[in-house]
This record gives sequence, C-alpha cells and structure tokens, in this order.
Amino acid sequence: MDTPRRRVLAAAATGSTLGLAGCGGLDGSDGDAPGQADDGTDSAGDGSDAQGDRASATVALDVRSEIQAAREDIETRVEDGNLSQDEARAELLDAQAEIVSAAVDDLESYAAGVDGLSVEDANERAGAALVTGPATGVLGALETEPVSALLSAADFPAPQDGDQPNGS
Repeated sequence: MDTPRRRVLAAAATGSTLGLAGCGGLDGSDGDAPGQADDGTDSAGDGSDAQGDRASATVALDVRSEIQAAREDIETRVEDGNLSQDEARAELLDAQAEIVSAAVDDLESYAAGVDGLSVEDANERAGAALVTGPATGVLGALETEPVSALLSAADFPAPQDGDQPNGS
C-alpha cells in the first residue's frame, strides 16, 4: 500500500542516495554542490549543467505482486494436471520476462514525457533500469507505477553476457 508517509520516506531516502551519487544540488541550498566550482560551473567535467540538476539513478522495479500472481496461476494449473513441471518452468520464465519488460516500457513512457530524461540501460533479469536526466525527473520516477525505489547509479546491476532468466 502506498501511503503519503511511505512516499516521504522514499523521497528522503532518494535524496540521500542521489546526494551520494553526486547530486547534492537537490537540497535547494545556496551552497555549491559537491563537484561544482564557486562560479556554478561543473568542475568534474562530467556533462552536468551549471545548475547541478542532472542525475543518474538505478530504478528498482516493483513487479513482485504480478510475478507472484503468475506463479500462483501456473501452480494451480500444474496441480490440476494442465501443465507439466517443465512447461510450468518455461511459462513462468516467459511470464516474468513479460512482466518486467512491461514495467520497463512504463518507465520509458514516463521518461519520454520528461524533457532530457532517458532510460540508459535496463536489466530485466534484476528488475532494474538506469535513468539519467534532470534530477526532478529522476525523482519523479518514484511516482510511476512500477517503481519501488531509486538507488545510486553505481548500484545498477549490469547485464552479463549470456545471462539466462532462469540463472543457468
């Protein structure tokens, strides 16, 4: 259940995470953000704008309930004798991939509506995406349906070559 208290706590945690990720300009203070020169320019030379309002973050996608519902449906069909164990495993893997892919699509739709925000990479196996853009847009991703948390961009679990959804 999403409550105002949960959103405040998530925003507070996100602010801390983005601060650790080098996005210290989100607090609204008049001080320079870390990595920002006294004249307001970016001393790190990493492409951030003079206002320091660019951010990158790992977005954790909350798809547990949908995957659990798919799992329960498949288990029921196995118990009823309508699916073999092998068919059930394959169907569950397909359902998981479809659910996570739909969540990534939702996040990409949100990003398309925010000027300068983009989904740089996605790891469907881990249920995570890497977003980059205006800090307010990155924070706003918390308001989208499939997003459960924002983490440091350094926490993005890069897909491995040859990754299989079933871990083999």
